[in-house]
Amino acid sequence: MERSSTVRFTYQDLLALPESTTRHEILDGKLYVTPGPRVNHQRVALDLGATMRSLALEHGLGEVVGPVNVHVHDELVFEPDLVFIRADRFAIIDPEGDIHGVPDLVVEILSPSTRSYDRNLKRKHYLDAGVPEVWLVDIDARSIEVWRSGSERAERVGDAILWRVGTQSLELPLAEIFRGV
Repeated sequence: MERSSTVRFTYQDLLALPESTTRHEILDGKLYVTPGPRVNHQRVALDLGATMRSLALEHGLGEVVGPVNVHVHDELVFEPDLVFIRADRFAIIDPEGDIHGVPDLVVEILSPSTRSYDRNLKRKHYLDAGVPEVWLVDIDARSIEVWRSGSERAERVGDAILWRVGTQSLELPLAEIFRGV
């Protein structure tokens, strides 16, 4: 699933890697390489991303993108499936295509090859880095685990997820998110 190295990697090292279909992430200076996503993973990512993006535009909330490099610091660079950045925080979006700072929401869609890595190591790093909310989308269980900063347990959602942005609360039915799988 993943390979790591004893060499300390930085954001600049990541930028120097050739483009490929594998994902490259740096956690605590270690390079992790994971396989590219499969079809059902991408179907869910596209359906969820399109729904969130439409709502974000309609309500002037911000930007939903992914997958994209999130550069927290030189030895912590993620590539989440989706991220949300509030409109008042667009300054962290680099015109060249990366995000330099902590997103307001990170979404990871669990795959068989990355399930443990996403659910444990990456989730912990996201929350430790200051990401306020992390969604772990489980295609097999047709559910979403919602992790919030400071919480010791996830909230498991099975019918609809409530996306809170400022004073807005938007409901996303899971049947729409999982309709393609």
